[in-house]
Amino acid sequence: IFGTHYLDHLIDFDLIFRSPGVPLDLPAVRRAKRKGVTISSLTQLFFDLCPAKIVGITGTKGKSTTTSLIYHLLKGRLPGKVYFGGNIGYPPLALLPKLTKQDVVVLELSSFQLEDLTMSPAIAVVLNIVPEHLNRHRTFAKYVEAKLNILRHQTKQDIVVVGASYKITPLIAKTARGKMVKYSPHKILSRGVYVSGTEIIYRDVATGRRHLIMNLTDIALSGPHNIENALAAITVALLLGVKPDKIKERSRSFTALEHRLEPIGQKDEVKFINDSMATTPVATMAAIQTVTGPLSLILGGASKKENFKELINLLLIKPIYGVVLIGDTTDKLYKLLKTAKAKFPFIKAKDFPAAVEKAYQYAKPNGTVLLSPACASFGWF
Repeated sequence: IFGTHYLDHLIDFDLIFRSPGVPLDLPAVRRAKRKGVTISSLTQLFFDLCPAKIVGITGTKGKSTTTSLIYHLLKGRLPGKVYFGGNIGYPPLALLPKLTKQDVVVLELSSFQLEDLTMSPAIAVVLNIVPEHLNRHRTFAKYVEAKLNILRHQTKQDIVVVGASYKITPLIAKTARGKMVKYSPHKILSRGVYVSGTEIIYRDVATGRRHLIMNLTDIALSGPHNIENALAAITVALLLGVKPDKIKERSRSFTALEHRLEPIGQKDEVKFINDSMATTPVATMAAIQTVTGPLSLILGGASKKENFKELINLLLIKPIYGVVLIGDTTDKLYKLLKTAKAKFPFIKAKDFPAAVEKAYQYAKPNGTVLLSPACASFGWF
């Protein structure tokens, strides 16, 4: 059914599969539910039918990198086959004909996919959660509630993997039905995976026995945020029985995904880095702290009701050659930088080619142009 009023026809069906982009609080969806229509999703259908063990990953940022790294660490190292999907990789339903009980499926799961899920993965990985998608979820509390649906239906035999120092971790401890296994880049743990000096250590969750896994330099990814992603992935691999020497070997060979601090070229002495997947202020802050040397930044896009205060404060103390503003957030960001009395130049760009050219001019003679927008794209980048 097409046309302006297509949602009026939801009550004509017994079963509706909701796309993740369709909010549950749409009046037409609520009306259909009141009339007895079952509202499901393709994610729910996959969980209902999947015979394999599911490892689910959620969080505000780092989901795709962590999902891909877990797959990379597990592939060829388990009795069954390993697949990955969700927001990246293969559409999960396409995997169903191939799957057996011995297999493992690694799924990246967004808050939109999780909010009405009635099953949970055997291993749930919860990365850091900070405010995002508030234009959809309305409040941070509702966003968190949607995210934590990943573990709400676990059993005592299931596991949730989470950072030890996240603000959300105490709430997870109260919510989790399964066993909680922590990782930390800063804190020494009696159980779990942590960093001690330059070494990554695993304290066996059953015995507490200490195992040296690898050195930090064995992680091919750059940036402190990627250390956390790697620790989460390493934890999952260890829990599923992958040997430390194989984890070390595979970690060395893993490369960054497209659009995530991806070096894309150089003109004269100016480098260009594509970090367009950094669609939140937190992700952009991580990128700025990772890229060394002076840089010019392309910033902005479509608003999701972000709070830019901490990002602006970070820009004021970093070696910034200039900031080029794009998208719907241009006026807001310009006003914030002006109010903060930023000493570097900042300018609005009429379109994306103009933004790249101006950022290049700012970055001369030997800086870096960083596209790390802190906002959603909606056609801009």
